[in-house]
Amino acid sequence: MARIRTTLAAIMFMFALGGGLAAQSATANAAAIGVNVAATSGDFFHSAKVIHALRASRPAWVRVFLGWNALEPAQGTYLTSEIAAYASFFAKLPPSTKIDIDVWGSPAWANGGSSNIATPPTDPATYAAFVNYLVNAFHGRVNAWEIWNEEDESGWWTGSPAQYVGLLKATYPAIKSVDRNATVLVGGLTGNDGAYLQQMYGAGAEGSFDGVGVHTDTACNIASPYDFEYNPGTHTINQYFFLGFVSIHAAMTAAGDGAKPIYMTEVGWSSTSAECQTGHWAGKKAAGVSPQTQATFLRQAYHCLAQPRYGYVKAAMWFELVNDGTSSQPLDNFGLLDRSGNPKPAFAAFADISRHGDRLSGPCGDFTPPAITIMRPSSGHTYRGPLRIAVRASDPAAGVAEITIRLSRTSRFHFFSRHFAKAFSRRVTWLGAATLPPGPHRIRIVVTDKLGNTARTTVTFTHAATHGRRATPRRR
Repeated sequence: MARIRTTLAAIMFMFALGGGLAAQSATANAAAIGVNVAATSGDFFHSAKVIHALRASRPAWVRVFLGWNALEPAQGTYLTSEIAAYASFFAKLPPSTKIDIDVWGSPAWANGGSSNIATPPTDPATYAAFVNYLVNAFHGRVNAWEIWNEEDESGWWTGSPAQYVGLLKATYPAIKSVDRNATVLVGGLTGNDGAYLQQMYGAGAEGSFDGVGVHTDTACNIASPYDFEYNPGTHTINQYFFLGFVSIHAAMTAAGDGAKPIYMTEVGWSSTSAECQTGHWAGKKAAGVSPQTQATFLRQAYHCLAQPRYGYVKAAMWFELVNDGTSSQPLDNFGLLDRSGNPKPAFAAFADISRHGDRLSGPCGDFTPPAITIMRPSSGHTYRGPLRIAVRASDPAAGVAEITIRLSRTSRFHFFSRHFAKAFSRRVTWLGAATLPPGPHRIRIVVTDKLGNTARTTVTFTHAATHGRRATPRRR
């Protein structure tokens, strides 16, 4: 079962806890903090530990999954007892708690007889009708409806982006006709999948949702929320880093939807020492982090989402409240609580942010380019013959990756810093400079750090004319 990755950031509000009032000190416009309560966490409808944890931490949002295949086993026949159990659970939450329901999973009667619940319905109207029934059943208690889950992953959706857009188009008016204030979300995209979102826009998705869901709790992620890498040759942050959500916002802006929000319906890191068994990194690194590092990354993620530049992220929901199991497998260890309901270090961090807001300071991520010092030639330098060039680059935070000295469109010197030195210098003699025509010339220096941040500068110099001299005859 894929995870819903969400980020939890602090929001300012007053809340009662243990009979006393405490004021949130969260940054204005910070993403609202939330948490996933999945059925895999056990019988959360009746678990005293689950309810106690939610009342103690008081998240602004709670996200749950609801399986269409289970609740409408035959067309028009609903499992009302289960729907009542959801309503009972919602009633136990503090009244201010907002609820996001992710509705996914097609019954065989709706998908052409397939036993694979990731199969799209043959008629999107059947799904829309089921969600319409739920909106009526919950009488406005649900604030957001998430249309499917990780539709960009075949394990959750076997159809095309165009088929998913058809589902959105059918369901959006079915929800709004009952509750015009409800927020309709694109189902959380795996690892900030901007490419899939662009395909959705190409298929006509615009106007059929109020916000985009993203998931940043990707498999074997052990990088801090502050860390990132650009895609090669671009300044687009790779989708599998936490900060990759900026590419989602860029895709929305390009489509004219920049004013719409992003909801991190899943964010998280697994607290396990097991080895990664997924994808390119299988057998090459750890699959998770220590419990204390999980708590540290949680704080850092919310700190990132408290930055004004990311104000378009409206809510972030940790995946998940309770561990899925007791094994060391990564998917069993995303919880804030262990399987017995005992708090992990991350729960204390989560509750603290929920009650008091972001307590960290400083930047989120290193977007500062390296510094460049050109030691030779100096600006305006006049030379004859070959040209000596000396460049020094420094980046105390990320380290220098490479220095490129561009001599012309087709000629350059290129140097790599294998170990990403904090300071990296190179000297070279350009023999070809002796053949340049007299007059001013310019070289360009480009320096890139480990993260892909780039600095550029130029220096202008003059090649002096070399005047021939007559040889003086020797005297006998």
